[in-house]
Amino acid sequence: MLTVEIPGADPIRLEHLVFDINGTLTNRGELIDGVAERLGKLAGDLALHIVTADTLGTADALGDRLGVSVTIIRTGADKAAFVRQIGAHSTVAIGNGRNDEAMLHASRLGIAILGPEGASGLTLGVADVVCRSITDALDLLLDRRALVATIRA
Repeated sequence: MLTVEIPGADPIRLEHLVFDINGTLTNRGELIDGVAERLGKLAGDLALHIVTADTLGTADALGDRLGVSVTIIRTGADKAAFVRQIGAHSTVAIGNGRNDEAMLHASRLGIAILGPEGASGLTLGVADVVCRSITDALDLLLDRRALVATIRA
């Protein structure tokens, strides 16, 4: 479990990290440098989950490489349903695409990525935090002080 103490608010207790692949963990199908190492560090605190439509057909191989469970979905509503199934109140979700909007909205903490493949404006609108890259987003989870500085009231 990863706990984020927010001054003047209830702490955020996270058990799950859910993320998309294309545009989030990868750039046109290639794993972004630094992702594997950061996920390895977070795996001790959070259960890691990939949810994806697998547009490029790389999900299973990437999941095996990272040691992360993969769930193939069809729609953004399916991603949100997955988050609710595992416990939305204890989930942080990271994504960039339009089909990630409902997942970020359903999660306790939603992080949108403005990465090399861009980001959906709708997804940016529901995010609690917007980061320039997946590594920046994962670094916020690794250094909770920086996350607190971003989300505190």
